[in-house]
Amino acid sequence: MKPVRILFVIENAHYPQDTRVYNECTSLSKLFDCYVLAPKAKGQSVVERVEAATCYRYPAFDGTSIKWIPLEYLISLFWIALLVPIVALAKRIRVVHVANPPDMIIPMIAWLKLLGTRIVFDAHDISTETLKGKMSTERSSLSLLLPLLEQFESLSIRVADLAIATNESILTRIRQKSADKRTWIVRNGNATVYASVDKVNKPPANGAIRLGYFGVLANDRAAGLDNIITVARVLANRGVPFSFSIVGNGHGLPRLKQMVDAADMTDRFEFHGFVPIPQAYQIIKSFDFGFVSWGDTPKNNLHTAMKVMDYMCCAVPVCCLELREQIRSTNGIGIHGSTFEEVAAKLIRMHEDPTRYEDLRRQTLERFNTALCWELQERNLLEAYKGLSLPA
Repeated sequence: MKPVRILFVIENAHYPQDTRVYNECTSLSKLFDCYVLAPKAKGQSVVERVEAATCYRYPAFDGTSIKWIPLEYLISLFWIALLVPIVALAKRIRVVHVANPPDMIIPMIAWLKLLGTRIVFDAHDISTETLKGKMSTERSSLSLLLPLLEQFESLSIRVADLAIATNESILTRIRQKSADKRTWIVRNGNATVYASVDKVNKPPANGAIRLGYFGVLANDRAAGLDNIITVARVLANRGVPFSFSIVGNGHGLPRLKQMVDAADMTDRFEFHGFVPIPQAYQIIKSFDFGFVSWGDTPKNNLHTAMKVMDYMCCAVPVCCLELREQIRSTNGIGIHGSTFEEVAAKLIRMHEDPTRYEDLRRQTLERFNTALCWELQERNLLEAYKGLSLPA
């Protein structure tokens, strides 16, 4: 008997750069044939076999600011509505696994259920809170879209045969909207990189605090890039030697560079640009502390920063505000505070106590390897699919 075929659909990330979908494809390909429909990045092929999955790519428009995101969605949704049925029927797809945002995809393809196709709603983010985080003010004209997004989210949850959430907050929201929905938590974990702190081979310290930021540099208030400068200023004002590595790219990069220049700190910052996983681990493991710049907003309490996992898998303690889902991920292991000034003061004290710092590194890696790593998340994903009653 031929294995069941699954089609992953994503809009807001490329493949295989979308590490969550890449991990899910890799894991599910042990039991199923996997296909991916994703936006095409410059230089990528329209059709390509990427390890565990065959990827079909459609023309995409990248909304560089909040005002262009509706156009990005319209173009992508057109291609998704056109191509999902073609691929589903041509390849006899039995499961369509949809990643959000946006939440309009499942309502568009719900008719496939009439053919016996199962639909999985993979809730990466809460779209309404994501939009709020991108709006310049709460009175933005885009706020008119919020009730509509709520309805699309509710409809997606009701239509789906299975809902997967990245954390407890999103799982709770799904259950509030559909109490009897089959739900599972599958976190955004990386695979285990280092079995123990002794295996990390961290570059020797030079006396300065080595701070690092890894990931997308978004240009909205939820991203909080100005908080990077806040912590840097606290360290500089206290006369603490430090360096700050920025590994990543995004629409917020030019603004961050401007802020660094305005603060007269160009000699303290090193910009590496985009470095893919796993090559990035070689830079991340040199950080003394991994920085999460997110401010205290509803969105940032409900979502989990992927960079938390990237730091912890390399035994790098996390520095961030006391945000609900970040604390749940770290289990309180790391440098947390109610303000970034408090975070800066705590990391200085931790750096001044090498014994405590090395113990924090050990706890950080143990927490990742025993609770967060992808090997554990894979089990949850496979268990979730076992109860999906897949058609032959």
